[in-house]
Formats: sequence, C-alpha cells, structure tokens
Amino acid sequence: MEKKIVDIFDISYEGSGVGKLDGQIVFVPKTLCGEKVEIEILKRTKNFLLAKQQKVIEESDERIKPFCPYFDVCGGCAFQHCNYGCEKTIKTQVLKNELKKVNYFGEIDFVESETRFAYRNKIKLEARQNELGYFKQKSHEFFAIDFCPIATKEINAAIPKVKDFLKVNDFKNLKSVYFKQVQKSVAIVCLFNKNEKKVLKNIKNIEILSDFSVFFAFGDILESNSTQIFNVFGKEKLQEFLEDNVVEIDVSSFNQVNEKVAEKLYENLTNIVAGKRVVNAYSGQGLLTFKMAKFAKFVYGIEYQKSAHKSAEKLKSLNEEYRIENICGKVEDCLDLVLLKDRIDIIVLDPAREGCDQKVLDLILKSDISEIAYVSCNFSTLVRDLKVLQSDFSIEKVKIFDMFPCTANLETLVLLKKKCDS
Repeated sequence: MEKKIVDIFDISYEGSGVGKLDGQIVFVPKTLCGEKVEIEILKRTKNFLLAKQQKVIEESDERIKPFCPYFDVCGGCAFQHCNYGCEKTIKTQVLKNELKKVNYFGEIDFVESETRFAYRNKIKLEARQNELGYFKQKSHEFFAIDFCPIATKEINAAIPKVKDFLKVNDFKNLKSVYFKQVQKSVAIVCLFNKNEKKVLKNIKNIEILSDFSVFFAFGDILESNSTQIFNVFGKEKLQEFLEDNVVEIDVSSFNQVNEKVAEKLYENLTNIVAGKRVVNAYSGQGLLTFKMAKFAKFVYGIEYQKSAHKSAEKLKSLNEEYRIENICGKVEDCLDLVLLKDRIDIIVLDPAREGCDQKVLDLILKSDISEIAYVSCNFSTLVRDLKVLQSDFSIEKVKIFDMFPCTANLETLVLLKKKCDS
C-alpha cells in the first residue's frame, strides 16, 4: 500500500481535489482546496494518478461532517464534506474554467436549491441478491444502502418495503429498481432483462407495496422505446396538478429531479420565449412546451420517446387556446421540416448528457433562428456544442440552476444570440 502526502490546490470538474506528486497531477476525491492530505495511490496512468484520501492532515475551514454514512464509498455525491457556500464557489469556478474554452469570460449567475438534501424525486438503485444499492466510486462494485439522503423522504420510506418485497420473491434476473415521485405519489419500477417476462406470472406478496404504483419493465434501460412496461399494482399513470388541470405522467419519461429548481428554470425560459415562435427540442412529456405556450406565439415540441409524446399530446388537449404542435421523432430528423414551414425565432435545446447531434447544430447554423436557449446537465458536451455554434452565435448570459446539490453535476442555461453581419 503506497501512501504519500499532497497539498490540494484545485478542484477538478468531477469534484475531486487536485494535487501534485513528483511533478504529476493526482486526483483525490472528497478533498478541498488548501488541505494537506495523506493519500493512497489507487491507479497510475501516463498523465495522472488517482488516489484515495486516507487522512486529512490540515483541514479547510469549509470542511464539515458529511451527512450521509455512505459518502466515503459512494460515487454519487462529491460535496457533502463542505458547506453550501463552498460548493457554489467550486461549481461556478469549474464552469468558468470550461467556458474559457469558448472564450466566454462573463458573469455566471447561480440559482440556489432550497435544500441540499431530500430533493431528488427520482433515483435508480442497483439490485443484487435481493439488496438495493449503488456502485462505489469509479467502479461497478456494489454496496447496499438503507436510504439515500438526497432522495425525497417518500422515496426513502419506500426503499425498505421494496427490499422486503424482493426477499419474498427472490428474483434472479432483476437488474435495477427505479423510484419516481410525482407530488406525493411514488412509482416503483423493477427493470429486468427483456426476456424475463415469465416473472409476471407468479408475483408474491405485492400487497407489501400497496402504497405505491408498481411496474415491471423488460429491456436494457427504462427510457427506451423498445422497453416493455407492465403495470402490476396501483395506478398506471402518476398524476400531477398543473394550474387547474390534472396531468398524467408516464413512469418512463424524463422529468427534472429537483422540482423547486425546475420551476425556477422553467419560469426563466418562459420569460425568454415570450412573444416568439419557438422550437422546444427534446421536449419530453411536454410540460415546458405547455408552460411556454402561454407566453409564446407558437411552440413546436419535438420528442423521440413515444410514451412521452403521448403524454405531451394529452397535456396539449387540456387547453386548446395554447398554440402547440407536438412532433414525435428525433430532433435531427424533424427539425428541418419545422424550419421549412415556419420562421422560428428561438430554439430551446435540452438534450440528454450526450448533447446535440451534429446535424441539429448544422441545421441551426443554416437557419434564420436568432436565439438559442441551451439547457445542459453535462458541461463537457455543452462546451463541445458551443464550439460549433460560436461561429454564428455569441453567448449573452449563463446561469447555473443547482438541480443536483451535493453532486458535481450542473444544470446550466446558456442564452446565445446570432451575431450581426459585419
């Protein structure tokens, strides 16, 4: 076991402390700037070292005791060992460093989360031998948990009941369990391999989960169009109250995990699109499309997942005075058709972590679109796409919406405007 002492002088974009050892960069998770730490080298590469903190010799004034008992091993949270002010500073500086790559040196606003814990309304737990848990940091080594402090209290109350249900049934090919909360209702989705539908025939003691909506899904990932989902107990759709309407939420569709911060993000976006003709790309279940249509001249929502598109169509029908057209398909396949038939003022991009397809960026650059509102949960692909767009667009404003407190993830809104012809 090789132990060394290093001084931490920076924080990486993944949230790890950065030090130097014999002239080589070393990454040490769960450490802070200004700390002197004893480390164990876990991995050596040509360009860097990866280490584990063994002991903090000199602590930062920002260091606090982590709330979560699994913090030292879990790969989910990066900043439970510091106060919120320190976390905000780190996240803002990380994004500033990334945006220098596209020559943005302006201000970055920070929209706080009301709480650092009990905010997350959706989690995915791995399943192993009737236990539920996460993977250890930088590995696929499973460890069991009894609760997750960043998940809502309702989800945490469901975890032990699901464990009891799994022990009774002893499913051999269960991959993971999703917990999704909409308002006060919680849905539980057990994900199996696609060829395991025989488990539907003999489900035991489902009454253990009588307080929840329960689904069995068969496929690679929950959000895929090819995944088959069966409602085995409780309501088939979760319900959310939107203004004076009851909205049905599909269990497999994407939703923002921090409801309060999502409201602030959506309010910001609705103000940006007021009075404009809009494309809402990667529009999910249509909630944002619905909200924007109250203020915009017209909104096109484009979404690939079929179940999400169906939800968006139901939402559209609740108020016919809103000008909405929902399109089911990939953005890269459908955007050009929209641009051919209508003059779009602004496009809202909110892609998955993989960012936008190159064809989408090319279509935007060739169009008359004058504004882009780019929402991203992955600043690496965000910066990649901004490098392409900056030939014709300049960055006007950047905001961090702290959708994921305690983690190294960022939800970022970047507003771009087309450059004037010289």
